Formats: sequence, C-alpha cells, structure tokens
Amino acid sequence: MQIHFHGATRTVTGSLHEIRAAGKVILLDCGLFQGPREEARRINSTFDFDVKSVDAVILSHGHTDHCGNLPNLVKQGYRGPIWCTPATAAISTLMLLDSAKIQEEDAGYLNQKTVKTWQGKIAPLYTREDAERTIGQFRTLEYRKPLDLGGVTVELRDAGHTLGSAAVCLTEAGARGAGKVLVFTADVGRPKAPILRDPDPFTRAHAVISECTYGGRTHSPVSQVPIQLAAIINDTVKRGGLLMVPAFALGRTQAMLEEICELRDQKKIPGWLAVYVDSPLATRLTQVHRQFSSLFDQETLEMLKPFDFPNLTYTATVDQSIALNKRNDPYIVIAGSGMCESGRILHHLKHHIADPRNTVLLPGFQAIGTLGRKIQDKLEWVPILGDRIPLRCKVETLDGLSAHADGGELVSYTRPLKGATVYLVHGEVPAAEAHQKALQAAGFEKVTIANRGDVAEV
Repeated sequence: MQIHFHGATRTVTGSLHEIRAAGKVILLDCGLFQGPREEARRINSTFDFDVKSVDAVILSHGHTDHCGNLPNLVKQGYRGPIWCTPATAAISTLMLLDSAKIQEEDAGYLNQKTVKTWQGKIAPLYTREDAERTIGQFRTLEYRKPLDLGGVTVELRDAGHTLGSAAVCLTEAGARGAGKVLVFTADVGRPKAPILRDPDPFTRAHAVISECTYGGRTHSPVSQVPIQLAAIINDTVKRGGLLMVPAFALGRTQAMLEEICELRDQKKIPGWLAVYVDSPLATRLTQVHRQFSSLFDQETLEMLKPFDFPNLTYTATVDQSIALNKRNDPYIVIAGSGMCESGRILHHLKHHIADPRNTVLLPGFQAIGTLGRKIQDKLEWVPILGDRIPLRCKVETLDGLSAHADGGELVSYTRPLKGATVYLVHGEVPAAEAHQKALQAAGFEKVTIANRGDVAEV
C-alpha cells in the first residue's frame, strides 16, 4: 500500500490523497485549494496523477475544501463511483451546485472588467453541467457497513465534524487478515458538540493520515459555549447593537441556531430578539439537517424544533438582505461566508463594523490572509468590497463552537491507534509541529508532517 500526498499538506485546504493498494487507485477526498487566485487556479486545474487511472473516490464530508474539486476531476475524465454517506451525498449536491455557480459568476465578472492583466477569456474551473455529472456518480455507504472494492475494503465511521462526516478505514486484502490497514481521520469533531453525535474512532491501523487543524491549541469547553454566547448577545442588545455572525453554511450555522434556540427556551436571552439566517445555501442545508435528524445526538433529538423557533427568519431574496441593513434596532444576522471572503456577510460588515454598538462574533477558524482573520486580529482598518472601513465594533471569538477537535481531543481520538505511523495533514505548519510533539509525547514513535508530492509506503 502506498500513499501519495497531493493536497492539504502544511495548510488547511485542498484535501486530496491518492492510495494505491491491491492494484487499485483510490482517492481520499478531492477538495478545492483556496488561496490567492492565480495559485488556486493553477493547483485546482491540474492533477499530479492520471485521472482515468482512478478506480474509486471516498469522500469524507461535504465541505468545499474536501469535495469542491470533484467536478474538475469528472470534467477531466473520471467516471467511477464517489462513495460517501447518504447525508454527505445530499449536502455535497448543494455545495457543488453552489460552487459551480460561483465559478461561472466569477469568470463572467472577470471577463467584463475593462482593465485586465490577462489575455483572452477566463473559463470557469467547472460548470453546473460538470457538477450535475459529478452528483450522478455519488454512491452511498452507511456507517460501519464495510464494502469490498475488489482487494480493498472501505469502512466509514462517524467523525462528528459535520452532518454525515466520516473517518475512513481502508484494509488491503492479505493472507489470514495480514493486509495493511490505513485510517484517514479526515476532519474530526469535538466530543459533546451541538447537534452531532460524538466521533466514533477506529482502533486498528498500520498507518494514519490525520488532520491537525488545531494542533497545540485548546478550545474553550463545549459546556461554556452557552454561557459565553448568552453574555455576548445580551451585551450587544444592551448597547442597542447588531450581532453579525459570519458562519459556514454547513455545520456552523445550524450549531448557532441550536444554541440560540436553547438560550431562548431557557429565557437567558430576550425572546423578542429577531434572528436572521441570511444565506440561501445555509437555508437549503438546514433543510438537509431536518431530513437526516436521525444523525443528531440525543439532546438535539429531544428539542422540538432547533431550526424553527419564534422570530427566526430565513431570508431568501437580495432585497430582503438589503432591507436588514436599514434596521436600527438590535437583531442577530448569521450569514456566509465563514471567513468573510464572500457572500452576504460582506455587505453587513461594510454597513456596520464602524459602529461601536455592534458586535462581530467569529465562531470558526479564520485562516491567515482572510478578512475574517484581519477582523479577528482587530486591525484598525479592514478592506471590504473595495473600501477601507474603520473597525470600531466589538469583536468576539467563540472557539468552543469549533467543528474541529482541539489538540488534546485529537490526541485522545488517535490514541487507540498507537503503534501506527502517523502522517499529519490539514494543518498550518505551527499547528502541525505542535501536534507532532503531542503525539510523540503520547507514545507515537513515527509522526511525519507530510509535504505535497511525498510518497509513503505502508
């Protein structure tokens, strides 16, 4: 068995790993690399392997950095199955159609510019037609139901990261069960996190490809999230301000809604306070959560309607979104994108971050260079939609709501696999180095930070 590392090495984006075992070529994820436009275009447009040689793709979950480049794989000739859980298939259908729309709109916008630094026309990375063809190749696999791919068996287990997210185990056929075993953690969620069940770890492997997004970091306890969130909301209301929450459409938006619903029910925040989900994609993904409620944890199952409570509105049209910015009373608006790089949140930020009555609440990871990171770092001025806007509002971070395990939680998740060789991916270099030391201290003897282009023998 061989591992070829093609993405999410020394960074947190573009998950893509090629596995060669028993004469098969299997891809683990095929995500979009997100970064500077020209670099992202170059990396996403080309693959460092023969696309037509791939026998199967295993998709861990529906975040764009894990599924977003599948249409380009299909566009370049891949015709095989894309295996994932039923919930991930439903979520990825929405994510890929939305991504294709963005690809087409961005290309159209750039081609209309009067001042250009390129010749000819820019084509979208892929189109809606490519996305629809990709969706037609989804094949679903339930948790803990091993599937023989012909010499290699795949098993999925709940990763607790997003609805339907999975860790992956590949077992190569061998005499008397002596075949090699590879575990891909993908993105691992937090124990006791809102909505989702706790991660369900594997307990045997020769090699592990592990994420390390928050290596060396410790999140606030999940139990503190309601206390912190209530304080932030009530403080903003007391100032007569608006609470702006840049949130990923998948996972973070739904977690915020569940927390707000519970605080309302417990009368810890004002019941009259209006809440808006200003993201058509998040609205559609919330409907998928309703559809797959059987995957919720027991606490969420016992709630009546965590995504449908009084004074909650899902805005649909651009006019409804614009109308929010004309209000001058306290309310909460949850809008994409999670790192403030695109979407409707940009317009809310542009209108309101200069007002000290207001608050920006960052409930997720903010990558270096993003607008969200600049706001988190509390720069005096921030660039929004072509303007420099003074940052005068309050800025809060709620890391306890992270969908990723922190360093200690990730060590605990991996500990049953002690004895395996670990390859670290999906983490910026400081996090990867910190997690490498933490695993070594926990008794793992072989821990390597993977580089793009590395090949490892299992």
